[in-house]
Amino acid sequence: MKILLIHCHYRLPGGEDAVFAAERALLEEPGHAVLTYERASGEAARGPAGRLLPLRAVWNRRAAREVAALIRREGVDAVHIHNTLLALSPAVVRAARACGVPVVQTLHNFRLFCPNGVLLRDGAVCEDCPARGLQCALRHRCYRGSLAQTAVVAAAYALHRRLGTWRGVTLLAPTEFDRAKLLEFNRLRPLFDPERLAVKPNPVRLPRQAALPWAARRDQVVFAGRLEELKGLRTVLEAWALLGPDAPELLVAGTGPLEAWARQHAGPRVRILGQLPPEELARHMAESRAVAAASLCYESFALVPAEAHALGTPVLASDLGNVGASVRPGVDGLRFAPGDAAALAAAVRQLAGMTFDCAAIAAEARRRYSEEENYRALMRAYAKDQA
Repeated sequence: MKILLIHCHYRLPGGEDAVFAAERALLEEPGHAVLTYERASGEAARGPAGRLLPLRAVWNRRAAREVAALIRREGVDAVHIHNTLLALSPAVVRAARACGVPVVQTLHNFRLFCPNGVLLRDGAVCEDCPARGLQCALRHRCYRGSLAQTAVVAAAYALHRRLGTWRGVTLLAPTEFDRAKLLEFNRLRPLFDPERLAVKPNPVRLPRQAALPWAARRDQVVFAGRLEELKGLRTVLEAWALLGPDAPELLVAGTGPLEAWARQHAGPRVRILGQLPPEELARHMAESRAVAAASLCYESFALVPAEAHALGTPVLASDLGNVGASVRPGVDGLRFAPGDAAALAAAVRQLAGMTFDCAAIAAEARRRYSEEENYRALMRAYAKDQA
C-alpha cells in the first residue's frame, strides 16, 4: 500500500509524536510506501504567518489543498491523520475524504469534545463541555489559560462538527476506556459514526528478557513519571509516610515541578532518583514488586502501567480512567481510591501477602502490545470501506 501519514508536531516533543514515528516505522518495515505531510505548531506562530494562525487553525485552505494534491498525484491508497492542531486544522480531514480514499484518524485525546483535550479543569476531572457545550471552555479559559486561544480551538471544532467533518472517517482510540467515553459523548453530541470507532493501543517498548519471578523480586515499588500533582505523587509519598519503617522501598523516577518538594518530604524508605534513561528505569521496574500509578486524571493511554505489565510487574493503580482500567485486581495488580493515601497504603500492605504470576502478566501484555497486533489493527482500519 501507499499510505499518507499527516501530523502536526507540538512545540515540545510528546507522546503523539512518538506514536507517529513508531507507526511510520511499523508500516515501512514490511515494505509499504509511506509518505508524510508534516507541520509544526511553532512554525505557524512565527513571523507574519502568526497573525493568520487563528484563521488557519479553524480552516487551513493551503494545507487542505496540498494534501488533496499529494493524494491524487501519488495515488495514495489510505490516509492516516494524527494531530491537526493548530497548524493544519480539521480541513485536511475533509480534503482527504473528498479524494475518495480510506481516511483514518487516531484520537490521541478527547479534543473532539474538550478544547484542552484531557477532560481536566482545576486539577479535577471535568466533563462540562461534552455535556453542556464548548462555551464552558470559554468561560474557564481551558486551553492554555487563554480566552483567545480557547476561542480559536473551540471555533475550529464547533465549525467542523456542523460540517460533519468526521463522518465516514475511521477513528482509532488507544484504549477501551477512551472508546467508551467517546461513544458516551457522541450520543450527547453526534459528530462521528459510532460503528467506525475502533481501539488500537499505542506502541509500547517491549522487553526481550523473561519476566523475573515474583519470589526473586526486590521488596520495592517504583513511581515513574512527571513529578506533578496530576500524577498523584503527593498521594504516594503520603502513603509511604503512613506505612512507616516497614514499607517497601519506594523509588521515585522522573522530574517535574514537585521534585524539590519530593526531595524535602521523602522519608527514610524513599529514594528520589531523578530522570533515568529508559533502560535503567525498565531495570528497576523489572525487579520490583510493583509500580505505583496514582494518577488523578483519566490519562490518555496509561503508558507506565503498560510498560510495567510487559515486564511482568503488577501495578498499584488509582481507580480512575485509563490507569484504573488497565488493572485486573488480583491478576496484574490492585486498585485504590484516587487521591486516597490511606487506601494506597492498604493496597501496599495487601500486596505483601500476595503472589503474582509475573510470567503470565508479561505474556498477556506482550501479546496485546506486540508489533504484529499493532500492525494488524492498522491494516484493518485502512481496509474499511469508506463509501
